[in-house]
Amino acid sequence: MSTPAMKLAPLKTTQIGRDHQKQWFADFRRGVLEDNRPYVIAGAVTPHEILDVMGIPVVSDVWYSSIISAKQMAPRYLERMDEIGYHDGLPRYTSLPFASTLENDPSTAPYGGLPKPLFLLERLRGDYAQRIMEKWADAFGVPAFMLDASSSTRLLDRWFERGLYEWEDLYESHRLDFQVEQLESLIRFAETLSGRTFDEAEFARQMQRINRAGELVAEVRDMLAAAPVNAVPLPEQLSTIMTATWHRGSQWSVDFLTQYRDEVRSRVEQGVGHCEGERTRLLWLNNGLWHNTGFYRAFEEKYGAVFVWAMYSDFLSDGYRKYFEGDPLRALAARHISMNEQLHLPGWMSDWIIEQARRYGAHGAVMLVPQNDRLSAFGARFTAQVLERAGLPVVELEANMVDSRHWDNDAMTQRVAQFIETRALGKPFR
Repeated sequence: MSTPAMKLAPLKTTQIGRDHQKQWFADFRRGVLEDNRPYVIAGAVTPHEILDVMGIPVVSDVWYSSIISAKQMAPRYLERMDEIGYHDGLPRYTSLPFASTLENDPSTAPYGGLPKPLFLLERLRGDYAQRIMEKWADAFGVPAFMLDASSSTRLLDRWFERGLYEWEDLYESHRLDFQVEQLESLIRFAETLSGRTFDEAEFARQMQRINRAGELVAEVRDMLAAAPVNAVPLPEQLSTIMTATWHRGSQWSVDFLTQYRDEVRSRVEQGVGHCEGERTRLLWLNNGLWHNTGFYRAFEEKYGAVFVWAMYSDFLSDGYRKYFEGDPLRALAARHISMNEQLHLPGWMSDWIIEQARRYGAHGAVMLVPQNDRLSAFGARFTAQVLERAGLPVVELEANMVDSRHWDNDAMTQRVAQFIETRALGKPFR
């Protein structure tokens, strides 16, 4: 029997993660500016692991974008882009950190801004990714390395299970061959520019640590899904898992997630929840609402409605784990070859979300349909149709994950409230 929900203090790991990330960025920036150490700015769905093994820090463009947004600085930077003459149809998630470079004011930029990198790394996706990275590289005066992304010729079901061990068949050998060739080129490119050597033995150990981190995330996911009340608010889930994801491959991330798993287990075993009178479980679909993470908790008091899952909650488990014998580079190719599609495009995305709805016993889902990001927006709408046909109610919110200028909080709150009152009242999805 569960005990009544109570006002819970944040998990210890939540603050540990925040402190670690802040200290890491301070140390990284000091090392780059004072000791001329190289680093790379990279897209979120690129193989950071190669650079990590070489001791080259990686800053993800969308991570820095979310930091800018959380600190409420997006309007300033985006207005600066408007003044310069960039059109307002650019995807904000990836263009926002580029805007901070154009502004070039370390005194006001989050964490002092991004210094000049060794190069920029991006995976070709969407309409604008390549051009934004090229313009950004030009602004820094450094090269950009682009990874191509071949398409699947077939789509198998339950990729999140097949991908753990059966990834050669799932992703197709000819695609993996091509991806490995690109990764080998990236290694040579990074070695030439940095003067450092790629350590294959350390890389294999790193890949094993990432698999272990994914196992820990899966344990947490299973505990939270099965618990009668939600033990960890979604903003804490996102903060904790994303910190571990950006530091994947390190022993620190494994130790950090072990502590997180233990804290969650303690709460679940005590039957403790964070929302008194919890009665409605919601999934948050697509990217995070980084400029207003408090929105995830806006429906608890009146409706007992809690957000229990978002795509960042367990992608480190379902998307990153690739068990291998003897060829870790090919396993890395499998890890990244369809990552963007799994997160944002129907077929991949909808299959995964239906599984999460069953696990958590969700009553409905709230889907962010990103403005100015056609790839995610079109994929989201097709996915919403699939989910509705499967019996999971979905409400769509047209908004941008980092640009708060067009966010009407009252209107969006009312839209979700009406959804809860009229459509998310049935039996849990099973």
